[in-house]
Amino acid sequence: MATRRSPTRHKTARKGTRKAARKTTRKKAARKKASARKASRKKATRKKATRKKTTRKKAARKKTARKKATRKKTTRRKGARKVKKKKATRRKTARKKTTRKKAAGRKATRKKTTRKKGTRKKASGRKAARKKATRKKATRKKKTVRKKAGKKKARKARKTTTRKATRRKAAPKGTTRKQTARKPAASRKKAAPRRTAPKVARPAAAPVEKAPAPSTPPVSPAPALRPPTPPPAVVPAPPPRPSPTPAAPAAAAPSAPAPSAPTRGVSAGSPQRIGRVTHYFPHVNAGIVKLEDASLRVGDTLHFRGHTTDFYQRVDRLELDHGVVESAGPGQEVGVQVSQRVREHDEVFRVSS
Repeated sequence: MATRRSPTRHKTARKGTRKAARKTTRKKAARKKASARKASRKKATRKKATRKKTTRKKAARKKTARKKATRKKTTRRKGARKVKKKKATRRKTARKKTTRKKAAGRKATRKKTTRKKGTRKKASGRKAARKKATRKKATRKKKTVRKKAGKKKARKARKTTTRKATRRKAAPKGTTRKQTARKPAASRKKAAPRRTAPKVARPAAAPVEKAPAPSTPPVSPAPALRPPTPPPAVVPAPPPRPSPTPAAPAAAAPSAPAPSAPTRGVSAGSPQRIGRVTHYFPHVNAGIVKLEDASLRVGDTLHFRGHTTDFYQRVDRLELDHGVVESAGPGQEVGVQVSQRVREHDEVFRVSS
């Protein structure tokens, strides 16, 4: 059976239970608060940890970003440097190419100039060679012409000598040289009155016209000019002088040096040395005569004599210092037009005036 409890006890028990309940509640609240505090602390710590983590991550990210940026900058700088280097190398190569092209162009221009110079030199050499060839041809032609003229003169001289020899043979055998030398004096004396009439026209007489003829210039004029004037006393002075007969001029050829020392007091018809030839101009056919001790006038007949020259010429024109003159005195050099060639140092004699 159940025992009853007393109300006091019951009240006390209730009070104790209440206090215990309160204590427990209080303990529970404290526990809750402590747990809440722990949880809050844990949360705070967690938050702090998370914040730290986030900050660390952010810092790491920033570092990585900075590193990336620096890397990019470095790469960009490296790339810029590489680009600069590439550009510099390209510029260098371009400059080298331009310098090479310029050098090649200069070489080409030099080659062209050298070729042009070579062609010009060749052309000038060819022109010079052509000129030399033409000059040689001209000289050869002149030499051939001179040789032909000399041969012609030699032939004419041979013909004249043969004619003279034939005339000598045809002459009478009894006559001697002395007789032939004396006979002309008598014949001249006899023939003098026949030729006294045309004395006025003597400058234009036949002997002067025969002098330029190419056949026999030295033979025909000599007897025509000399016979009229020299007296018999003067004739023996130059023994080699030809007689009026055609056979006499042959003897006059070997006596070329006779007029070199003539007498000063010679008559007008006898040969008188005037001077000598100093120069000859073939393109004008004129010779320069230096007068020594005598004068010369227009109309005088001259006798040119030398080693290979022997002909007569009438003076139709005189020139002194490129001017026409009627007369010239001793010591002057006068130009005389000549029909045949004259050599230097040829003696000049005046036959008539």
